[in-house]
Amino acid sequence: MRAIVLTSTFRRHTFVANAVARACDLVGVWQEEKTFRPEQYAHDAEDEHLIQRHFAARDASEAAYFAADDDVRLEGGAECRVVSAGGCNDPAEVARMAAVRPDVVLVFGTGILREPLLSAFAGRLINIHLGLSPYYRGAGTNFWPLVNREPEYVGATIHYLDAGIDTGPILAHARPLIEPGDGPHDIGNKTIVAAAQALLRVADAHVAGSAHSVPQWSGGRLYQRKHFSADAVRALYRNFDTAMIDEYLAARASRDAALRLVQPEPVR
Repeated sequence: MRAIVLTSTFRRHTFVANAVARACDLVGVWQEEKTFRPEQYAHDAEDEHLIQRHFAARDASEAAYFAADDDVRLEGGAECRVVSAGGCNDPAEVARMAAVRPDVVLVFGTGILREPLLSAFAGRLINIHLGLSPYYRGAGTNFWPLVNREPEYVGATIHYLDAGIDTGPILAHARPLIEPGDGPHDIGNKTIVAAAQALLRVADAHVAGSAHSVPQWSGGRLYQRKHFSADAVRALYRNFDTAMIDEYLAARASRDAALRLVQPEPVR
């Protein structure tokens, strides 16, 4: 399987790129620079400090979980390109991607992908959406379930990309094994590991012609970056301080049973 990965520049993105590289013929990686500046949503110095502390803790947790993934590691002359935000849509970059003749294009953490890229790789674009679609779509979709006291909705969706926002047919869902004592960043990183494993299984099935997708059903909630706030961060940590995880674990079977999930293809 010849693959390229379109992703971003944080350590979690490097981890996924390296996981793909270990499993298949990874012939190129494109990393878009991130533009989200969460501190812009602070109303005062206290808000700004809280937001900065939250994201610093996230970065420290990623560094611990993905300690070996400080750089993308490619072999055989494969190229890793760092482009500006939205740069994967540049026609010149799309031409570079097409030139390496990938069987599949794996996506995790880029900005919204548009033409001409969508047409160039129609039917071959498979995305990791961090969040269980269609329940949570848009931005921060593993943050908001924890704010809403719904840890059972933390997970990832592996789906074909279309022109909508996390609306393409679902190939698989992946969820973390939440355990007592897990904090928000532990749960987030466990989700990324589970998502990478599911992505590889789905990509293998796609190339083999055995992948099955499910159209997304209606419902769910759409969150955008503008919805983020320091008060939401406060609610997140208040939920962890008031036994949200223990409450979920005590009723996990019944709460999980309410979810409609798509299972990844069995390993061949």
